[in-house]
Amino acid sequence: MVKFFKTSLLYGLLIVLSSALPQWAAAQSRVVSGTVKDEKGTGLPGVTIIVKGTAGGTTSMADGQYSVKVSAGDELEFSFIGYASQTVRIGAQSVVDITLQEQSLLAEEVVVTAYAVQKKVNVTGSISQVKGTDLVATPVANISNALIGNTPGVSGLQTSGEPGHNAANIRIRGISTYGSASPLIVIDGVEQPSEQAMSELNAMDANEIQGISVLKDASSTAVYGIRGANGVIIVTTRRGNTGAPTVNFSMNYGFTRASNFQKGTSSYEYALLRNEAIRNEQRSFAGTESLSTYIFDDYDLWKFKNNRDYTPVEVDAKTNLSAEKREQLKKQPALYYANRDLYKEMFDRNAPQMQVNLNVAGGTQRVKYFVSFGYFSQAGITRDVHYHDANTGSKFNRYNFRSNFDISVAKNWKISINTAGQFGETQGLGSGSDPYDLSSRYKSIMQYIYEGNPFISPGMIDGRLVNGFAGTAGSEQNPLAVKTGSQLGSQNAIVSLLTAGTNSIFNSLLDNTIKLEHTMDYLLDGLRIYGTVNYQDNYNRIVKYKPSIPTYSVQRNPNDPTVLDFFGGGMGAGSFESWGYSNWNKLYLDAGIDWHGSFNGHNVSGLVLAKASRYTMPGDSYNVASGVMGFVGRVTYNYKDRYMAEVNVGYNGTEQFARGRRFGWFPAYSIGWVPTSEKFFPENDILTFLKIRASYGEVGNDQLGGNRRFYYLPNTYNLNQGGYWLGNSDGSSQNPYWVGATEGVIGNPDITWERAKKYDVGIEARFFRNRLSLVADWFREDRRNILTTLGTIPIIYGVSSDKVPPVNVGITKNQGYELLLSWEDQIGNWRYSLSGDVSYSRNKIVYKAEAENPLSLDEPDRILDRTTLRTGQRRLFQYQRGACQSSLQYLYGQPGYAGRHPLRRPQRRRPDRQ
Repeated sequence: MVKFFKTSLLYGLLIVLSSALPQWAAAQSRVVSGTVKDEKGTGLPGVTIIVKGTAGGTTSMADGQYSVKVSAGDELEFSFIGYASQTVRIGAQSVVDITLQEQSLLAEEVVVTAYAVQKKVNVTGSISQVKGTDLVATPVANISNALIGNTPGVSGLQTSGEPGHNAANIRIRGISTYGSASPLIVIDGVEQPSEQAMSELNAMDANEIQGISVLKDASSTAVYGIRGANGVIIVTTRRGNTGAPTVNFSMNYGFTRASNFQKGTSSYEYALLRNEAIRNEQRSFAGTESLSTYIFDDYDLWKFKNNRDYTPVEVDAKTNLSAEKREQLKKQPALYYANRDLYKEMFDRNAPQMQVNLNVAGGTQRVKYFVSFGYFSQAGITRDVHYHDANTGSKFNRYNFRSNFDISVAKNWKISINTAGQFGETQGLGSGSDPYDLSSRYKSIMQYIYEGNPFISPGMIDGRLVNGFAGTAGSEQNPLAVKTGSQLGSQNAIVSLLTAGTNSIFNSLLDNTIKLEHTMDYLLDGLRIYGTVNYQDNYNRIVKYKPSIPTYSVQRNPNDPTVLDFFGGGMGAGSFESWGYSNWNKLYLDAGIDWHGSFNGHNVSGLVLAKASRYTMPGDSYNVASGVMGFVGRVTYNYKDRYMAEVNVGYNGTEQFARGRRFGWFPAYSIGWVPTSEKFFPENDILTFLKIRASYGEVGNDQLGGNRRFYYLPNTYNLNQGGYWLGNSDGSSQNPYWVGATEGVIGNPDITWERAKKYDVGIEARFFRNRLSLVADWFREDRRNILTTLGTIPIIYGVSSDKVPPVNVGITKNQGYELLLSWEDQIGNWRYSLSGDVSYSRNKIVYKAEAENPLSLDEPDRILDRTTLRTGQRRLFQYQRGACQSSLQYLYGQPGYAGRHPLRRPQRRRPDRQ
């Protein structure tokens, strides 16, 4: 029994020791060393080496050597930019040498182009990309603002900061036309209507977007034909992947405020300057002695300067007040002589902004999905006052929903179903008839700020809206009424703000897409057919409310000036209106076939696609849908990613032109060469990649601008116009009156689209093992056939200028360059990147059919026409008579100007059309 017990104890100890020994061994750390080399045997410095699952790690030294503390069973991961990562499990070895395989990042990168996805190394057009993560990291209200500064060649102008109306006008490579210069927007392969180009894009949640491609040259935009001349922005939304569901939640919160305020004068400065102006007037003109009534005396100036309604002497003279009351009055801020900064009062607000998004992505081999819910809220910087039924705060709320499903319904068949909803609520100031017309809505508010003075604008006092003073003009209860000589001051900006009412816009946009795809590898590897149906519907509702609110006049109590007396406060009924506005829908269809194949290093692809779209706006004055239809063709070729060539062509048209002139061809050609892939190019660590590319092509622009459609229709006539008395025609009456007709709008059956010839030469290079990247482009565009209202028609033409048909005679020239530099590297476990870009474009109007308009001494108030200025450049000055004469006298005396008129331009002739 004892022997059995001893034996059992011995076996038990052995079992415990055997189970503990691996743990004890694992707990014993040791140092592993080695060298990290490339395929040529050269040591790699700066390689990141981490012990997976722990915080341990190191980096290799200049000769590639390293040492790191590990335990048995640990895994070491070796990673370096430009090389494939490797993982090694540590056993008993103490030396681990690693050879990293070089990995071409460009070979893995892809670019979304028109109707296709291409390897970046094979792209021969000028295309820049913005990642969705970069858009999310830019905390702005809409995508158009997020694009600015994130990619070269894209510029924008934000003309308003009001929530819901603060999108930017996007321009690609400057402005090449004085017609419409808006780019074409494509979302998941669906072209957006030119009439509503930015509507869906600016209402998207950045968390829905995988990436954006900006197509800038002819080779990348020619397939869009008459809508590609202004550039194309392609948006790709996120989709699901095979794997367990991935849930992402993000939220950001911040504030917006005005970066700068216009600084007005103080009450004291205003009084001094007005006194000076009156005295200058009196010294200059006789009979102006009566203006002395309006001069502020020294007592007034003291009160303005010290923000008091009474001087200490005046307060001490009020013996009817107790000593305590007199001291209180001396310290009480001014009511009549106040000092107010109206700009700051109106717009000095830290306006909150918040964005929330929840999205889920995942899928199986059969079904992949991405679903996103988003909310965005932004308040305006305008003063937020709630007074009875008035609410002055401008705000914008947006709700987003998107679901993208990819379903393999059968072998070789896939169906994609995309559904997106955008629901917006915008509230802004003013009750004008058009809520999108910011100038009319803010006009009265800003006008009173400019025209008012800094002291007669009481605003809100003790919770009451005060719009003036109650006392008799010139009395102690209204001391400045005579000297101001105007009631403008009582029409203060705060009253205008509260009584202006509000315009609310309720917008709903639904976007539904079904795409069917069938791969036909059973006939030919790489062959595919597909079709797309998309329907968009947008509904707007405008609600205008103008409240009736109580207003008061105020004065200091005659017996006790420390007390304020209020008068008024009556109320009436507010007004309410609601109507639909700018509702529209669009149907888009396309069907295509493409193929790609490879043989002996030769890679070829081709695409043929037909498409059509129809845009309808019920209630449009023409009550006729607009549309575009046509065909797309593309052939690409590359040999071992070394030599590339591509041909693109678009053939499409629109109903805006006469039969027989509606369709046109738009071809483009591009080539590329990668010298670093040549055998003669030495491998090195300085220049690791170089591509040279060039393109030429023609694209069009059918966005003619103006307020008319169907310019090609025949002339119109106005009946029942002024007539004539033509004498006694049949003897039945004397001098009968015959009603006449006048010629109305004149048609132009030869009208056509703008046509642009585009040239582009670019290089793409990577240096220092792909850490430093360079992309440089030079471009030029010659655009003709710009629709132009002739300014050279004589006055005896017989029809007013607004009835004259525009013609395609305008010519512009645009050229410039783009430069993008970026650096990407890794330090330990940290990766970082830096990038910067420069874009320059010079836009020139060559011909615009303008009348000669030289400056002369006889007509000094005339200014230069637009042909002498760059597109978009403001006329910064206008000659006045005295200044013009002085300038002419000076210039006539300069060498080289003798006998010449320095400001008269030579006779211009219109260049021959090509």
